[in-house]
Order: sequence, then C-alpha cells, then structure tokens
Amino acid sequence: MVETVRLNLANVSRKILDLAPRITTIWMREIVRSMEIPVKIPRDFAEKRTVLLARYLVENVDQDMQNWALDMGEWLRSQEFPFSSILRTYQLYRNVFWRELHPELQQWSLSPQDMHYLERELGKAMDESVFWAVYHFEQMINKELVQKEETISYLHNDKLTMLGKIAANMAHELRNPLCAIEGFLKLISESTQEQAQLQTYIQVVMHEFENLHRQITGFLSFSKKPILDEIFKTVQVEQLLDEVETLITPRLVGENIRFAKQIHPCALTCYEEGLKQVVVNLLNNAIDAVQNRTDKYIHVIATASDGWLYLSVENNGEMIPPEIVEILFQPFFTTKQNGTGIGLSICKNIIDKHNGTIHCDSNENRTRFVVSLPILSPEEAVQAAGFS
Repeated sequence: MVETVRLNLANVSRKILDLAPRITTIWMREIVRSMEIPVKIPRDFAEKRTVLLARYLVENVDQDMQNWALDMGEWLRSQEFPFSSILRTYQLYRNVFWRELHPELQQWSLSPQDMHYLERELGKAMDESVFWAVYHFEQMINKELVQKEETISYLHNDKLTMLGKIAANMAHELRNPLCAIEGFLKLISESTQEQAQLQTYIQVVMHEFENLHRQITGFLSFSKKPILDEIFKTVQVEQLLDEVETLITPRLVGENIRFAKQIHPCALTCYEEGLKQVVVNLLNNAIDAVQNRTDKYIHVIATASDGWLYLSVENNGEMIPPEIVEILFQPFFTTKQNGTGIGLSICKNIIDKHNGTIHCDSNENRTRFVVSLPILSPEEAVQAAGFS
C-alpha cells in the first residue's frame, strides 16, 4: 500500500518555480504551433505568470498579479492581437501547466483531498489572472473608443464652428445688398402699378428673391448669433405646406411625379421661413431621388398627436444604405456629384432650434424623412429656442 504524503505548500511552490523555465518554453512553443496568428510573448512576461502562481500558494500576490495583468494587457494591445487570440494563449498555458506539474505531484503520493485542494487553488489563481488581463484589456479598448468619439465630436464641432464663421461673414456680405435689392424692387413695383406685363416680371423676380433669401437664411442658421427675422409665430401647417407645394409644383409637373398630401389640420408655433426651408429641401431631395424610377411618387403626411407634429416626406427612390443614413446630416457629406453637403445639415440645425428631431429610414420600397416638432405656445417656443 502506497503511503500518502502530507501536503507541503512551500515544497509545491518551489517545485513550480523549478518548472517555470520549462513550462514557459513549452507554452511559447505551443503558441507558435497551435495559433494561426503568431503571438510572440516576451519571455520575462511569460515566465512571470508561472512564478506568480508559485508564490500564490504561500503569500498574497493579488496586487502583483494585477500589475502583471496590466503590463501584459498593455503589451498585447500594443501588438493589436485579436481578443480571441489572447484568450487562446491563456487556454494553452493552462494545458501546458497541468501537463508538466501533474507528473511531479504524483511522485509525492499526495492524498486525493490535497490534490483537489491544489487544483482548486491554482485554478482560482489562473482564473484571477485571466480576469484581470481581460479587465485591463477591456479598459484600454474603452479608453480608445472614448478618445475616438471625442475626436469625432471635436471634428464635427470644428466643422460647425467653421460654418458659423462663414455664415457670420455671409450675413455681412450678402444680407445688406439683398435688403437694398428688395427695397428697390418694391419701389419699382409701386411706381409701375398700371403696367401689367412689368408687374408680372417683378412678381417673378420677387418670388426668386424670396427663394434666395430663404436659402441664405437657412445657411445662416449655423451662426451662433440669432438671425433678425428668426421669429417664432403660430402658423397653420396645412397653409404652410400649400405654400411649399406651390414652390415645387413646376418641378413636380416637369418631371411627371405623382404627388400626394395627407394633412391633419394643426396649428404650430415655429419659425415659419425656417420650416419652409426644411420642407422645400426635403421635397427637392425626394425629387432628385426618384429620377431613375418609371413610376415616380412623393407622399407628404402630417399628423398631430400628444402635443407633437409628425411630418414625413416619403419617396419611392433607391434605398439609402444604412451606413450612409447614419451620416446623412453631417456637414459637407453628400452623395450628389454637384452637391454641397450642407442641405440636410441646415435642416437638422433648424429642427434642433425648434427642439425637434429629424431622421431617415430607408428600404428597398421607400425612403422616408420624418420631422418631429413639439406644438408649443408662442411664449414657450421663444423661451425654449433661447430668444426670451
């Protein structure tokens, strides 16, 4: 009958320390042999893991283990190894460790209880090291993601700042001469009341002038300074959409597009010219989107519910890929050959000033832009928009 030996943790610890160089060599060889991606771990990092396991049996090495996991994690991250490869290296280590240690322990004829105790304690130490390695690796990944998000946010804000500066300059360079043009047009109109043909020409010029004024005002919405005519007032949604339809009817007729409206009568407190600019922009984009369709249609729906107006502009153009939908409203992004990439940015900026939202969803059958606006009293709208 074989006599069992009483467990001596110090002896086991020393035995593991003696085996550390051999375990490290075999482990590193297994990594090269078993993994598709070569992970060459520095030998001092690799061997320290076994040393820590040996010390774990006779002393408290929690902090040393965390420090090792942090150093190891930083090195692995610097090499840009896939996370699956990192976990695979730990799995290979566990296999090598027990394959080398078990025969040595069997020579001591330890009792089953002692063997179980050793396997449990050393297994716990291995699990702790994996936990801290994964924890530190995850912290580094999250830190990198936060830094990337901050960079993206900075670049986005930088674009908006640049647009604001351009807008402020435009306010000085364009608004004054436009006001002079408008004034003289009105004087000419008043002095030629009896000339019907000339009055028709003047009305066309005034109509185009208003379109130009609306475009410039929309661009000026990027400026942090309030626009002088950015006044919130109560308007009838149905009337506003009728006026917008009048503006885009020539394009609808000229390009043979079926146009339908479904409007729920509703009063809305808003910046009227700005909201017209949004709807005109969305409709012009919809007209551009259906160019390659045989049967072209655009559908505008406006409904009110629970204090909100929901306005959608839908078309049957080609599907917008999800990755494009995500960045549609970024300044200067465009898929059009001659586009500026600021149209939808202006729309979003105007809707933001109304404390509303705008989003797009697209599939193979239709593309829809949905604007959600709060229906507020004039005082509430002015206060919310920052013009109190």
